[in-house]
Amino acid sequence: MTDIRKHGFESDAQWREYLQEIEEAGHLADIRLASDQKVLDELAAMRAEIAALRERVGMRRRRGHMMPWKQVVGVAVLLLLAAAAGR
Repeated sequence: MTDIRKHGFESDAQWREYLQEIEEAGHLADIRLASDQKVLDELAAMRAEIAALRERVGMRRRRGHMMPWKQVVGVAVLLLLAAAAGR
């Protein structure tokens, strides 16, 4: 009875070499999966940082839109005080 798993190989050494290559490829795939997960974790962290930066920029923009009005009101109050003090 022949071992059908060895069909196509000229010798047992060739068969063992083939099995070793498969084993190494599996090990490399495991390493690749681990590094892929590390990359995905880093991307998730970067996305969180970007979201936080966008929020900060939005808050500054909102404050920036209010600031000119505060300045205008401040100048108007100063002029009213100066006018009142001059009378």
